[in-house]
Amino acid sequence: MPYILLVGEGNFTYSASLSSFNQGKDLIVATCYETEDAIAKQPLSSANVEQLRKNGALVYFEVDATRLKDYAFLTNHLYDRIIFNFPHCGRKAGVKKNRDLLCRFFLSCADVLAEKGEVHVALCQGQGGTPADEPRREWHNSWQIVAMAAKAGFILSAVTPFTYDQYFGYQSTGYRSQEKSFHVAGSLNHIFTRSLPLDNLTALRLIERLTDSSASVQDQGYCDNQTLRDLIRRGRFHPVSLLYEGLIEHFQMNFTLNKLDDTFPLICDVSSFSSVFKCPLPCKNVFYVTDKDFIRCRTSDGTQETHMSCSQHIIADDLHSANNCTHNTSSYLRPSLTSFMNDITQKSSLTPGTLCVLSGPVFRKCLISPCMMPIYQELVIFLCSPSDKKTSHLQLVMETIGNAVSSIAKPILENEELDCTKQPLNVTGLHFHQKTSVHYFINMSPDHSDKMIGTIRIINPGELSNDHSFILTTLNLDLMVMCLLGIEDWRLLWTDDERFLQQFKQRKLKLFKKFSLYPPCYTHDISFWVENGSVFNDIEYHNIIQRVSRGNIINVELLEQYEDVKMGKTSRCYRMIYQSCDRALSHESALKMQLQLREELRRCLHITLR
Repeated sequence: MPYILLVGEGNFTYSASLSSFNQGKDLIVATCYETEDAIAKQPLSSANVEQLRKNGALVYFEVDATRLKDYAFLTNHLYDRIIFNFPHCGRKAGVKKNRDLLCRFFLSCADVLAEKGEVHVALCQGQGGTPADEPRREWHNSWQIVAMAAKAGFILSAVTPFTYDQYFGYQSTGYRSQEKSFHVAGSLNHIFTRSLPLDNLTALRLIERLTDSSASVQDQGYCDNQTLRDLIRRGRFHPVSLLYEGLIEHFQMNFTLNKLDDTFPLICDVSSFSSVFKCPLPCKNVFYVTDKDFIRCRTSDGTQETHMSCSQHIIADDLHSANNCTHNTSSYLRPSLTSFMNDITQKSSLTPGTLCVLSGPVFRKCLISPCMMPIYQELVIFLCSPSDKKTSHLQLVMETIGNAVSSIAKPILENEELDCTKQPLNVTGLHFHQKTSVHYFINMSPDHSDKMIGTIRIINPGELSNDHSFILTTLNLDLMVMCLLGIEDWRLLWTDDERFLQQFKQRKLKLFKKFSLYPPCYTHDISFWVENGSVFNDIEYHNIIQRVSRGNIINVELLEQYEDVKMGKTSRCYRMIYQSCDRALSHESALKMQLQLREELRRCLHITLR
C-alpha cells in the first residue's frame, strides 16, 4: 500500500478531504506543527482530525517538517508522496527565511522518501520563481524553490495548478500565523523527484579515462577494445539506435545494403589512417595522443597491443600542423570513421551499386555548447559507383536520405500531442548545400534554425580506387535525434536516468518530454593573464572546463580581452554558466567546481590567475 505523508497541516481540511477522496487506497499520515491541545480548541480542525482517524488515517502533532527523521513514528516506512502545502515561516518572514525553510524541508524529505517517491509543494502565485509563475517575480525576490530542492538532490519534474476547488471543504488558513485565509488563486503545485548523484556523464568518463595523463597504467588497468565500447554502448531502446534502424530500413528500399561491423579501435595510431583522410580535423579539434603516456589494450586474439594515451594537459595549438599529425608516434581518439576508409575499401568487397554502411562512436574536442558534443554516433554511408554514373548516384543518395528522414519525422509529429505552450517542432527535411564541386553540407532545420548534421563527398577515381568513384556520406546521428525529437541538450543523450529511455520503451521515436524542469543555473567569472607570445587555445580551455565541471557547464563567454603593453601580458575574462539538464546541481556544488577549475587551469595552462 502506498504511503502519503502530509506535513505542516493547518486546519486539516486538505488531508481530511484527501482521505475521503482516497477511500483507503493509500495510507495517509497527516501531521502538524501545533500541539494537540491547540488543535482541540479549534472546532473545524478538531472535527477534521476525527474524520481522518475515522477514515483510517494516522494523525500526529508537534511534527517539525524540517526534522522528519527524528520522529520514530514516522520512520517505520518510506513514503511514496510527501505533501507540504503553502509552507511559511510565519508572520512577516522574508524570502530568505522561507528559502531556508524549503531547503531544510527538502533535506529532511531525503531521509524518509521512497526511492521513486515524489515531494509536492504548493506555493502562492509568483513565490516559486520558475517560468511557470504568472506573473513571474525577479529571481532574487522569489523563494527559488528549484535551487533549494537541488541542495537535497531533488529535481522539479512537473508543475500543475493547485486545484484547491476539487478538495471539498478545503479552507486555507495561516495568514500571518492567524486563522485567516490567504490568497490561493493562481497557486502552483511543484512536484519533485530524486535525481541521480551529481557525477560525470558516462561518455565524459570514458574520454577522461583514456586521456588523463596523470593516471598510471596500473590505475587505468588493462582493457580491451570491446570493454571500452561497452562503457558507452547504447541499448536497443535508445533513440539513436532507433533512428539508425529506421534509416537502414529506408535505405534497403533503394539499394542492396551491406552493413559493416565497427571493429576499428577507439584509439588509433595516425600512421594507420587512410591517406585520403589523413587529418580529418584540425589538430586542435582532436584528442591528441603523445608518446609519453599510454594505455595497454588487449586485442581480440588476447595479445597486448600498446596505444598511446592522449593527455588533456598538453595544449594542441595551431603549431601542430597537419604534417605533425602524421608521424608514427602520434595517436588520437578517432575523430571520424572516415579515417579508416582505406582499410575498408581494401578489406571489403565493394560491388558497384551496393550501399555500404558503418556506424560507431567518434570523438572531437569542441567548444562548450548544447549542440556541440565531444562524442557522438557517426553513420558513414558509401556507395561504389562507376565514374559515368556518379552524378545520378549522388542524386539518388540525396533523395534516399531526404525521404528517409521525412518518413521518420512524419509519424513523430502526427502521433504526438504537442504542448500548446511550446513552439511546434518544424522539421521540413534536409537541405543539401554545395560547398565545392565534390563536397556538400547536409543541414536540418528544426525550430527555424539550421544545424549541419552531415556531409556528402564525391571521391574521384585514383583517390581510393583506380577504377571507381565513391559517394561518401557522414551523418551525426546524435544531432539528428536532437533535431527530430526536440532535445535541446546533447548531454541528455548520455544520461543514465531511466526516465529518458522509458519514453522510448515501445521502440518508437517520439517527442522528448523533460523530466527536469527549469534547472537552476549559476554564473561564475574567471580572469587571468596570458603571457604575450604564448599560444592560448580556446578549444583546449573549453576541454579542461568540460572535464573539471563534469559536463555541468552549459555556456562559456569571453567577456573581455585586452593587452597590457607595459606588462607584456594579455588579460582574458570568461563567464561560465553552470547548469545540469538531468541532475540536481546546487549552488554549493557549482562553487566547488569553480574553485577546482581555477586550480586546474593554473596547473594545465601557462596563465596567471587574477
